[in-house]
Amino acid sequence: MDTKGIIININEAFHLRFGYDAEDLIGKNFSILFTETDQEIKKPERELASVLTEGSGSDENYLVHKTGNKVWVTGESVYIENAKEEAYVVKVVHNIHAQKQLERFLLQSHEFIDSVFDSIEESALLMLDSRLRIIKANRSFIKLFHLQNPIEAGSRLSDLDNAFWQRPDIKQEMVNLLVVNNHGKPKEFEIETKTNKTEKIIVQGKVIEGVPNVERKLLVMIKHSS
Repeated sequence: MDTKGIIININEAFHLRFGYDAEDLIGKNFSILFTETDQEIKKPERELASVLTEGSGSDENYLVHKTGNKVWVTGESVYIENAKEEAYVVKVVHNIHAQKQLERFLLQSHEFIDSVFDSIEESALLMLDSRLRIIKANRSFIKLFHLQNPIEAGSRLSDLDNAFWQRPDIKQEMVNLLVVNNHGKPKEFEIETKTNKTEKIIVQGKVIEGVPNVERKLLVMIKHSS
C-alpha cells in the first residue's frame, strides 16, 4: 500500500486465506480490513503512523474476511523506498485464528479447573505437571493428609509434610499413572496410608494431553475405599 494506506496490490496467498480478489481492495484504504470497533478507535491510522515513523511495526488484531467473519491475525509492516524514491508499506499478514482459539480454550480450561478444585469436597484433588511437580491441590487434599503448611506451586510430592508422599513406591505409582497409555480412561490403584489410622484409599489418575505445544498434566483424585 502507499503511505496513505491505499492498497496497491495483494498476492495470491492473501486471496486464498482471506477471500478478497485484487479488484475488491485495490484503490481502497486498508482500514476496511479492520473491524468497526478498531476503525472507531483509529487503530489503522495509528498503525500506519507508527510504521512511517519507526520504519517497521507489528500488530495483532482481527481482520475482516470477505465473508464478514473476523479472523485473528498478526502482521508485520515495513516501510520501503524504491530507486525512484517512491515510498510504500509492505504488510505481511499471518492467520493465527486457530492459535488464538487455543489460547482462549486453555484460559477457560484453567478457570474451569480452578472452580472445580475450589468446589469439590468429597475427593482430594491434585494436579501435577510432567515432572510430578505440584500445580494445584484442593482443600480436601490438605485435610486428608493433615498438611500444616501451604502447598507451593512447583514443589515436589516429597516436599509434602506427610510420610505417605515420601514413599518411593508411591512416587513410582505416580510415574506409572503419568506415562501409561490408558486411551483416555482413568487408571486407578488401591493403597494403604496412615492418617489418624490405617485406611485404604483409591488413587485415580487421568492424564490431560492432546493439546499441541501444551505439556501433559496428571489429574489425581483420591477417595476412601469403601
